[in-house]
Amino acid sequence: MDVVKLSYPENDYLKYIIQKQEEGVIVDCGSVVLKKGQILPFKTLEAHEISYLVLGKLKVSTKDGDIKIMNNGDLIYLNKDEIRKTETLEDSKILFFLFKNI
Repeated sequence: MDVVKLSYPENDYLKYIIQKQEEGVIVDCGSVVLKKGQILPFKTLEAHEISYLVLGKLKVSTKDGDIKIMNNGDLIYLNKDEIRKTETLEDSKILFFLFKNI
């Protein structure tokens, strides 16, 4: 068992907090800080993602036209194959979990 204090990146936009590998799965947990107006261009990840918006407001779009607005306290699940883009509508803090099969 590990207990770790939630912290946010100081010099970059992303910080890994916990990384574990168990029973064929790699689990990463980290935090992200995004500034209003910042855009993360369309991309996919090598892992399934669950993100919790601690603070702020985001617009998340997929390449197939699905658009969601996230507010404080919202969770989002993104399949690893979904091509997504994130637009930061307000300064935001995010807690994310990545799940990848080995």
